[in-house]
Amino acid sequence: MLLSSMAVSDGTSRKLEMTRDFTEPNESPAVEDVTFEKVWLEYNVKVDGLKGMRIHAKLTVKNNSNVECRLIANFYKRDGKPLMSDSAGLYGNSHQVFTFVDITPHLDITEFPDTSLFFPYRDFNITEPGVHPLKIVLFLMRYPQGSQLGKSGDVNFKYTKS
Repeated sequence: MLLSSMAVSDGTSRKLEMTRDFTEPNESPAVEDVTFEKVWLEYNVKVDGLKGMRIHAKLTVKNNSNVECRLIANFYKRDGKPLMSDSAGLYGNSHQVFTFVDITPHLDITEFPDTSLFFPYRDFNITEPGVHPLKIVLFLMRYPQGSQLGKSGDVNFKYTKS
């Protein structure tokens, strides 16, 4: 089991507010090699001086012992259009805003009770003040091959920028 930890502290650098709206069930078809049992969000987390959100996932991976995998959180507008990034970097590319963490299952059935990913608010690339309905979808991919093992359901939330 691989668990990652990051330093967390309180503090604000600008006024941003995240509010949870509604989370759809995280269901994966039976043919997938990963089951997302639960996905939850933690707001106003500070990592390396950046204020943002932590995405937590409880998942079980089957049939991929010792296979390097990448858990990716892609961000979308509520209508399903990708949330676009303004540049390539750690939290996005020229196509979409995302964050990821690498994991490696070590058994035929490996449970990851709390795998977390961090995303800084500044990289949402949203400049208009107001409430923005967004969603996250998690994907587990074999890495670097790129084949998808499974995906979560939609995790809806609202991002408020003042």
